[in-house]
Parts: sequence; structure tokens; C-alpha cells
Amino acid sequence: MKKKLLLTGLLTIFSLVAKSQMGINTASPTATLDVTAKNSTGTGSAVEGILIPRVDRQKAQSMTGVPVSTLIYVNNITTGTTTGTAVNIDAVGYYYYSGTEWTKLNNPVNIYNADGTLTGNRTVTQGTNTLAFTGTQTNAFSVDGSTLSVDAANDRVGLGTATPDTKLTISTPDNSFGLNHTNGTINLKTYIGSGVASLGTTTANDLRFMTNNTQKMSITSTGDVGIGTVTPQKKLHVSGSLQLDNDLNVGGTATTAGSPGTNGQFLISKGPGIAPQWTSVSIPIPAPGTYNLRGVYNFDLNDVFTNTNGNYLTLGSFNNIKVDTGNNLVVIEFQTSTSVLTLNSGETMSYRYRLSGNNGISTLQSPFFYILPSGFNPMNNLTSYKFYLKDVPLNTYNLTLEASRQNTQGAATASKYIHFNRTYSDPTNFITDGKAIIYVYEL
Repeated sequence: MKKKLLLTGLLTIFSLVAKSQMGINTASPTATLDVTAKNSTGTGSAVEGILIPRVDRQKAQSMTGVPVSTLIYVNNITTGTTTGTAVNIDAVGYYYYSGTEWTKLNNPVNIYNADGTLTGNRTVTQGTNTLAFTGTQTNAFSVDGSTLSVDAANDRVGLGTATPDTKLTISTPDNSFGLNHTNGTINLKTYIGSGVASLGTTTANDLRFMTNNTQKMSITSTGDVGIGTVTPQKKLHVSGSLQLDNDLNVGGTATTAGSPGTNGQFLISKGPGIAPQWTSVSIPIPAPGTYNLRGVYNFDLNDVFTNTNGNYLTLGSFNNIKVDTGNNLVVIEFQTSTSVLTLNSGETMSYRYRLSGNNGISTLQSPFFYILPSGFNPMNNLTSYKFYLKDVPLNTYNLTLEASRQNTQGAATASKYIHFNRTYSDPTNFITDGKAIIYVYEL
């Protein structure tokens, strides 16, 4: 009777088909083993499912001859060790046998102990949470090796280098830009190339420097430099006092140094667009305690020439020369050159200068000066002359300096021109400018 009941139960529970498929709780299995829940819906409390064999790690490690794909559930890892076939059993869970070792049934990549490959774009939504990394290595965090490198050992960041040596190190190839600070319109960049380092704008914008949160120096987009002003009017504009502890070079070119002058020379303006010139003035300066300098006036002289005896031509007119104290001394120092094209042997040309003024200054004439015969006779050096006026009435004066040919000797000189103020080696090539300086002293 028991055998019949057992057979009947087996036939009820198991349904074998011609294709050797077995069904549990189903008469129509669709696979080699098809297990169907007795009650797949509803609120019944009966347990449905399949229990996989449960073993501890020691048991899994000890089994031999295990077929590939065998499935177990390891419920205890306090026994055995992570060696041999149990090398991957480090947590409770499902494992299958791969033929050589037990492998986790669900084995996601753990970035903390294994490398992985990102298969698509990912977004980390932090919300109100923070994401922090801590480290102690020199290259603790990096992107593509040296594109970005964080030196956690020394608190440094490298861009283009894995060995930063400052808080922020940017490494680029030669002839490359490094840093760019931009608002989309203005670009402030750094550049290294050809042995030089550059910092500035690559757009048509001024570069300004500040201290104490105030702009103190500016370089305009056209190359003008302002110190104490952000609107320089010339290549160098200093708004405020200027101190020079060394020489002042004028002239020169973009690639050669100008002249610092020599001891005792004065810097004379040559007008707009021309570099000033150091000029020697041989005037004796009154001794300290006798006279004090009250004013200095600088002038360029005109280029004139004449061939008529006694005919004075104006070298310069000097206006608004102010004398406002008694016991004064006014010194007019001027430098000119004179020349005559081809003086023959035995011929001599003489000339003189005249100073005239208004309101109490009488006309003064210099002694006669001679150009001695010397063939071609260009006089290539400026010669200094002086007029002295003492105790002139207090006033503002307009002074006129004139030059004239006075006498000639020799038959041929009557038709020859004398040239004042510029020396020439031919009639069209004038090379030396004349200057005048007026000093006003008081006792």
C-alpha cells in the first residue's frame, strides 16, 4: 500500500515527458527542470522557491571533482581560507564553480581593489552631500597621468606634470600658452617660448597692476606705460615724482642704448618727435652764497646764412624771460657753428653776434670772430658764446639773438655766404643744431 501511495505521489508531483524534461508542480515542463510555484499569486504565507545547498567556506574549499557551473550558497566565512578554489570566497553569498575556483555569482567591479572600464556616461548626483578624497602619495589623484595631478604628500597640484614643485605648477611645451583667465571677451594669458616668459592680454585690452586693491600701473593695448595713471599719454607717463639713482640715457634706437651725456652737460629739448640732446654749456656757475639760480630757459636756434656785411639775421627770439628780483645776473649762453663753402688761400671771413631786448635791455654786440682760410672749411663743432646782463630792471623780457657777417679779406670773399648754426659738408647736408640757454640768477 505504501509503495502505491509513493508512486501515486511521484506521478502527481513529477511529470516526465518523452523529451526527458522534468516538471515540479507542472505537467508541461518547458526546460530540463521546470519548477513552478504552487501558488504564484495571492496572499498565502507558504514559502515558495528553491533552496540552493548551503555550505561554509571550509566545505566549499574541501570539495573535489566539482562539475563546472555547480551552484552553492556560502553561509559562513569564518572557516577555511581564501586560498585554492576558495580564493574568491571573502563574503557570504552565492558562488558557482568555474572549473578552477569558486566565483561570486554577482561579482561587480570594485574600484577599491580592481580596475574597471566605464561603459557609458555617468553622473554623480551629490545633492547636499560632499565628495572628498584623502591621500598621502605624491600623485594621489591624477587624470591621464599628468593632465591633472594632485600631490597629496606636499599639497600641490600639477597641470601637465605629475611632479609639481609649487602649489600650482603648469607645465607646457616650448612656445605654448599656459594659464588663461577669461570672461569670454578678455584673455589674460601666460606664455613661455624662445627663452622668454610673457604675461599679458592676447586681446586688445589694457593690462593693469594693482596693490592694496588699487590700480597703480597700466600698459595700454597700444603699448603706452602709465605709472600712477591708467591713462598714459606717452610711451612712459609718470604721474607723480620721479627719482633716478643712475644715468639718464637719451637717443639711441630700439636696439641700441642712448647717451647718458657727460658730467656738466644739460639736457636740451629738440621739439616734438625728436629725442632731447645732451649739450655742453661752458658757463661759469656763480659760487654758492653769491647768486641763486631762479630760472632756466632753453631754445633751439634758427639756421641762417648771409653774404652782406652788417646784415643781421635772427638766430632766435626768446619771449617771457622773467626777472623779478634785484641784484640779478642774466647769462645768455648760446652755441652755434659757422662755415663758409671754400675759402681760398689768403681769404678770411669775420662775423659777430648781437643781443637786443625790450624795456631797459640795450643792444649788446660780441667781439669780431674770424673764420680762417682752410680750403673747404666746414667747422664741425659747436662753439659757445655768452652775453652777461647784470642788475637789469625787474621785468619780463623778450630777447633777440642775431648773427651777421662783418668783414672780409681777399678778393673772392665778397660773394661768399657765411652759414650760421649748422655745419655742412655740402650745401644740402646740415648736421649740427645750435642751442641757447638763458640763466637768471639773484644775489
